[in-house]
Amino acid sequence: MPGEQSGASSRHGGQGSGGKGRRGSGGFSGSGNREVVEEDGQKQRRELQLFTEAVTAAEREGGYPAALETFQARSESLPPGQAWRAHLELAECAKRGAALPQVKHHLAQALLAQPRTTQVWLESCRTLDELGELEECRSLLERGLACCSPNEQLSLKLVRVLERLGDHRALRALAGSYRQEPPERTCKVLLDAAHFEVRAGNGEAVRAFLRCLVKRLPHQGPIYCEACRIESILGNWHTALAIAEHGVQTCLKYGPLWFVLLRQAEKAYGAKAVKEYGTHALRNICHELHWKVHFEVAAAFSRAHNLRESRRSIELAVLSCPKHLRWKVWLLAARSELWDGSPAASRKLLAQAKVDAPARVQVAVCVERARAEEFLSNLQNARCALDEARACEGHDWKVFLERIFMEARHGFIAAARDTALSALEMHPATGRLWSALIALEHSGEGGASSAMSTFQKATREVPKSGEVWCEGARVFMNPLGSHFHLGRAQKCLEFAVHLTPQYGDSFLELLRLRFLLEIEARMLTDPVALGLLGSPTPSAPSQAASGGSAAEGHRLAVAAFVTQRVCTRAFEELKAGSFTFSSTNPDLARQGAHPDASASTVVGGIGDGIEPLALERLEVLCAYADPNYGFLWFWCRESSLSTPLEVLIRMREEVAKDLVVGGALWAYAWAVACSVFSLRVDEQAVPGGGSAPRRAPGSDGGEEADASEPSPAASMPPPPTLEGKPGLAARDFAIGSLRLARCFTSAGGCALEQAERRRLIFGSDILCV
Repeated sequence: MPGEQSGASSRHGGQGSGGKGRRGSGGFSGSGNREVVEEDGQKQRRELQLFTEAVTAAEREGGYPAALETFQARSESLPPGQAWRAHLELAECAKRGAALPQVKHHLAQALLAQPRTTQVWLESCRTLDELGELEECRSLLERGLACCSPNEQLSLKLVRVLERLGDHRALRALAGSYRQEPPERTCKVLLDAAHFEVRAGNGEAVRAFLRCLVKRLPHQGPIYCEACRIESILGNWHTALAIAEHGVQTCLKYGPLWFVLLRQAEKAYGAKAVKEYGTHALRNICHELHWKVHFEVAAAFSRAHNLRESRRSIELAVLSCPKHLRWKVWLLAARSELWDGSPAASRKLLAQAKVDAPARVQVAVCVERARAEEFLSNLQNARCALDEARACEGHDWKVFLERIFMEARHGFIAAARDTALSALEMHPATGRLWSALIALEHSGEGGASSAMSTFQKATREVPKSGEVWCEGARVFMNPLGSHFHLGRAQKCLEFAVHLTPQYGDSFLELLRLRFLLEIEARMLTDPVALGLLGSPTPSAPSQAASGGSAAEGHRLAVAAFVTQRVCTRAFEELKAGSFTFSSTNPDLARQGAHPDASASTVVGGIGDGIEPLALERLEVLCAYADPNYGFLWFWCRESSLSTPLEVLIRMREEVAKDLVVGGALWAYAWAVACSVFSLRVDEQAVPGGGSAPRRAPGSDGGEEADASEPSPAASMPPPPTLEGKPGLAARDFAIGSLRLARCFTSAGGCALEQAERRRLIFGSDILCV
């Protein structure tokens, strides 16, 4: 028995040991498998990286054909299942080489290799979108949804493509197809469709839809945020505040909604309301966000010029702020002290900010110190601060841009230009540096011709820079330059708004272009012009261009007479504040209802056969883009709380002032007339025998028309000069505002009011919490 027990025990022990051994072996084997899988994954990533580097090097040497040869030679070494990535890479190479058929071939191969992967469809659609193939992009997305349905990312992309195509019926049908789906899964798509309806002018319907969505998803904070954004865009601040108040009662812990509430409260009731709501926020949101609440309260009181309350909130923010973010609080405190007239305290706070700032962000502190010194008129100290910023870790092109703007604000155009050229040697693919160089050339001795040459170089280097295209539009809208052309200005602004919608200057230039298109429309509909040109069609000017010297003389006389009539009427209306724009074609206006604003309906004129977009549409598109930078944008933005609509209103006042007080109306009108009546460039003079003028009537310098001959603006009051500087020059139209442009060319920045200098120097806010 004992032997049997021993044997049994031995057998069981053996089996137990064997079992344990097998389990241990199995466990070890599983761990080994995981290690093998990880090693295989790392090996595949290395092989794919080597392949990508080889293709990139080949493309650099011989373009797309060389990249294709490398792919064919090394295709066997590709990791299994990674061929689709290689085809996407080759599609990018083919796109850069302008080989459109090859682009589509590689995209098709990538989709065949991996039809169930969302990323492949999205990358393919992005490439087709960049090529302007929106119809193919739409077809591809519909196929992708059939393969990967339901998919929120593909649906969102399809909504935006349909809006750009103007197929509103299909877009609404797509949104309606999600009616039976759970709203949690389709919330983003439905919200995007709601924004489309706002852009289409259906605000009331969107309000009803959002109320239903909030009832079905009452605890989704992002829905309340989007509803507040829509009401803000529509100008209903108190409604937005009410929505935010309701939202924080059901989503107590959702921090972003509390900050939306604080901003809405400041717009509606001021800084005291921000402090009151901030007290409630501190009781509910997580402790990590408390310093941001104190920061917002301090910033609100600083904007309200209540330094005492601002200091109290800054103290609380410092005590609750993580050490690596404390520098932002010191910068806010430094600005508050500077606005209060305490430069010594501001400098001490900036020094403390530099002590607390991590190495990678010390450059921002140096830039802020440079701005403060410039505001205090210590230009040499400001230059030293920027030199120090260039020595900091992680400095980039933004330091050069600050130096360019600082030199330009004080009229040192040559120094700013040298800085821009040096910066472009180090950062040749930076659009903002190129746009700054174009503006400097436009403001300098080279004028519009030099700016045009630089613009052409920039479009080859950075074709996707909206800032560069905006500067090109300014060259084409310069009435005293040799490149005046409203149609080309229109195309440039279309690209600018589509490529870089956050650049505010593009929208403001659209508004200025709208004034010029109205002048053109009035000329083309003038009875005398109609008698010469016929109906206002795009072909009418070319028909009038035929004929000999007698016909040219007749056109010149008619152009002078029509220009005089249009100028006189527009001058009186602008002076009385009753200037109105022509009504738009509703159907064409609706075709432009999309966020990219890239359709010609945005800025088209009668002379182009396209009705101009209503200003209300421009306001909505600008509000959706929510621009946050631009020199002209900061000039027209009264404060950081100013809405896009308020900035556009300020720009409209600025344009009207330039036309009436600055004397630009005649210069614009005559340049438009030369285009409408097909006058040659050398005929662009005040009719009566004078040579081509580059200064407006009433100036006392430069090339002028013969004073003995009658001027077409004789019956119009001579425009008074601005800032005591008579006449107009081509460089006065380089930035979009006569007064702002003269700040650059004549060191006029020091003669500005303190609030204007503050907007120009501190416009680009780096205090982003």
